This record gives sequence, structure tokens and C-alpha cells, in this order.
Amino acid sequence: MLNADGDLPRHILAGRLIFETKAIPHTEPFIYPYAGRIYISHEWLSDFIFYLVDHYFGLAGIVLLAATLLATAYTLLYSSLVTEVNYRIPVIVLVIWGITAAIPNWITRPHLFSILLMVIWLIAVDRLARGLTISLWCFPALMILWSNLHGEFIAGILVLIAYAIGWVWDYLYNHDVAKTEIGKKLGIALVISSLASFIRPGSIQSWVTIFSFLNNRYLTSLIIEAQSPNFQQPTFFLMLGLLIYSIFILSIKRVRLPAAHAFLLAGFSAMGLLAARNIHLYTIVAPFVLAKTLTPDPGIKFLSGIEDILRNIEGKLKGIFWPLITIALFCFFILNSRASQNYQFDRNTFPIDAVQWLKSHPQEGNMFNDINWGGYISMQLWPQQSTFIDSIADYTGDITKEYISVISLSDTWYNIFLKNNIEWVIISPHSALAETLINNLHWKVIYEDNTAIILHR
Repeated sequence: MLNADGDLPRHILAGRLIFETKAIPHTEPFIYPYAGRIYISHEWLSDFIFYLVDHYFGLAGIVLLAATLLATAYTLLYSSLVTEVNYRIPVIVLVIWGITAAIPNWITRPHLFSILLMVIWLIAVDRLARGLTISLWCFPALMILWSNLHGEFIAGILVLIAYAIGWVWDYLYNHDVAKTEIGKKLGIALVISSLASFIRPGSIQSWVTIFSFLNNRYLTSLIIEAQSPNFQQPTFFLMLGLLIYSIFILSIKRVRLPAAHAFLLAGFSAMGLLAARNIHLYTIVAPFVLAKTLTPDPGIKFLSGIEDILRNIEGKLKGIFWPLITIALFCFFILNSRASQNYQFDRNTFPIDAVQWLKSHPQEGNMFNDINWGGYISMQLWPQQSTFIDSIADYTGDITKEYISVISLSDTWYNIFLKNNIEWVIISPHSALAETLINNLHWKVIYEDNTAIILHR
């Protein structure tokens, strides 16, 4: 979870910058090729939270934060569905199915906040669509929070759009079930939530930046999670199974799916098929919709007995007291035991020893670095040293093209070194670039271990 990619160190450093300056950065602060370029901090609030948790509780605290967000999200999803359908066993199966299918996306990034907020948002919108009591003002309030935590706030807008289109469909083809008052409320919620999403750094420009990035074919072609899931890989078997089950169960069930739920499921199924990074959203929406088609079967005595046992257990544990006590005790145990020492950045993933050496042997001039190490190097050496690239800063693809050109040793790779006045590099010792710099250009090896090598011109 901590070492899946290089994003987390940059998030922690960005949060530190916000904490120390008491301001949200408006220009790129960490990589020198983009110094002074406008930078919109889409996830500044998540960065700030990550920094505070790391500062006071260490990386073990961040793991616990991630676990708490996920546990709360799926507990809320289960509780809301059981309350509505009053059928526990198949709901448990669907929710656990969704959980396990989304595990590939369980990385310590700001999207973990989106998982929780997506569940809360779905429950709130569905209550509104069913005519239940809920304040319209909870939607802009949630949207302001969500849009400052993570760029996936757009999923909340899409949920409202699905419900609004579903209402229009019912109004046109099934007029008796389309209540005008609900349609008005859905429209109002959509408008005020959309306006609330502008209350964030960059305002409307943030929307432009997000869509520009999503439509940047060069960048998305390089990001594995931005590509469609490969269902030949075991990682995606559970999502494929959930898709197949959705088609099967909706084909044989006589229960008519509400138009809003049909648009919701179709839309997020498409999103999950288009990009693996959307799977965690689909695996929330699918159980949420499919559970509502369930009907109890009293003829199966064995299942009825288990259902009664689960109902009795939940009755005794009703309320939030015991869940809070359990979370508190678990957190106390992890943070105050040797287990907390297991939650560290991995020496085989990040250049930990090399960066430690650089702290006592600082280098002059501009550096070139591995893209996945940029955040970690900045976290340890900034502001004394800025990196060439990291896994977050580039929204246009300009510096990524230069990076790819260098590591692939294209015809123009050394011109990029000259253009950026690169004096030293920290890269994998097994890379073709390291071999070329040593053997062909006679750069000096000033540090080397199994993970990283540092070369100087």
C-alpha cells in the first residue's frame, strides 16, 4: 500500500509546504524544469491531512487512516443496503465481492477519500431520488469538501446526472412514477453541487486541467491504470465476474430496475471498462444497484437461520460505540507496538540509502532522476535540491516526453541533458542510461547500491 508507486512522498511534502507556508502553492514547487509554471493543487486538503498524520503518527498512521477510510466506506455501504432491502447474506456477498475486486486500487493516495465520499454521496442522492428527507444543502457542502480532497469529485456530479437523466426518462416513458418535486430537487442539487465544485484552487481552471489531462493521449498511454483493464490478468477476474453477474442477474430477474439505477450502473460500468483507475468506483456502484434487486427466499431454512443470527448480532451491536472502540483499540495497538515498524518505505522500491548518503554529500547543479523516485527524493532533500521529474507534477506531458527520450536513449537524449544543465543523476544501476553514462561518456560513480546509482559528470 505504501510502496505501490511514488505518489505518497510527494503528497506528504506538499502537505508540509502548505503547513509551513500556510498557503496553497499556485506554481510548481518541487521539479525545476517547471519552476514558476502555474500548478493547480487538486488534492491540497488530502496532502495536508497526509502530512499531519505522518508528522504525528508516522507512516503507520497513514496506513491506519487508509484502513479507516476503507472500512468506514464499505460498512456504510453495507448498512445502508441492509436497511433498505433487509436481506443480509447476499448483501454481504455483493459488498465483499466489490471490496476484493477493488483491491488493486487500494493505494495510499487521495482517492481513498473519494471511496468514502462516493458511498456517502450515493446514499444521499438515492434518498433524495426516493423522496426521503434530506437537506439539499448537504450536497454543496459535501462537494466543497470532496473537490478539495481529490479530482474524482466529478464522479459525484456524474451520479447526479445519472439520476437526473433517469428522472427525465421516467417522465417521458413512465410518467406516473416521475414526481415533479423530486425532479426539481435533483436539478437543484446538480446545479448547486456543480457550482460548489468551483470553490477550490483554480476554480473553473481546475476542471479544464482535469479534462485536459484525461484527454491527453500521450500521458494516458503511459499510465497503466489509465488504460482499460486486461481481463486476461488475474487481477481483474473479480471485476469481470461482477460484470458478468450484473448482466446475468438483471436478465433473469423480473424486478424492473429504476431508470436512474440503470443509467448509473451502465455509466460506471463503462468507466470501469475504459480505465482501470475507475474500478473502485464501479465496485461501489454495482453492489449498490444490484442489492436493490434482491428478494428474500424464506424457503431456504439454512440461510434463514444464518440471516436471523446476523440480525441478532447487529441488533446487539447497534450504534457507533462498539465500532469506534474497536477502531481506537486497533489504532492504539498498531501505533504503540513493533507492528508500526513494518510500515516503512521499502529500500528495494525507493533509493533510501542513496538519499541518506546525499544528505551528508550534497551535490551541486541540476539532477536527473527516476520518475518514481522524484517524490521521495524531494521529500528528503527539498528545498536544498529540486528534482527533474516526479510522478505527479506533469499534466501536459512536456517533461515526461523529455524523460522518456532520455531513458530510452533517443537520438536527442543528450541534448536534453545539455538543455537542463544536468550535472548528476540518480537512477537504477541496471538501467541502459547508467551503462551509457559510465562506459561511453565516462561519468564517475560516486555512490552505488542494489537499488540506486549516483553518477556525476
